[in-house]
Amino acid sequence: MWLSLLTGCIPVLHSPEGAVSGDYTIPDNAWPAAESVPPIEAEGFAEGEVVEHELLPDQNGDTVDLWQFYGNVWVLDVSTIWCSPCQAMAAGLQATADKFKDDGFVYVTVLSENLDGDVPVQDELVGWSESFGILDQPILSDTTGFSGPITNGQYPALLIIDRDLTVFARVDVPDEALLEAAIESAL
Repeated sequence: MWLSLLTGCIPVLHSPEGAVSGDYTIPDNAWPAAESVPPIEAEGFAEGEVVEHELLPDQNGDTVDLWQFYGNVWVLDVSTIWCSPCQAMAAGLQATADKFKDDGFVYVTVLSENLDGDVPVQDELVGWSESFGILDQPILSDTTGFSGPITNGQYPALLIIDRDLTVFARVDVPDEALLEAAIESAL
């Protein structure tokens, strides 16, 4: 059990359809959104790459565009509902978000699988938010399957994204102290 808490869960991987790039449209949802995004090209999710332009549903039933967080430092936390280390990170998520809220920070969770290994539906996103006291951060469902390669064989996958939508760092061990140190470095 302790080994899984330290290394993460072994996932069932999905193959993404590929990056979607193009003109940015301001989404209509409750989350921070850039007024504009300069011309950039989606590259991927490795350190130094501009994140892909993905449109995903959130716990409110709205569509969220990963590019809308341009101008913020944010965490992209790819988790699953069945993963114990993911649940442990979710338990501290709101405290982490509150710690950095005045610095233009957002904690974005993408849930790729529910307890049955299927893509989570809105009720499951709401349940995740309520179960872990996540009050004001987006919880998204990976309906496009883009997140599989990000995990590198374990959940959660934690990426720090800088204000220019570039992957600043990857936190390979699900640990709140390591995550917060990486966030501070990006700020």
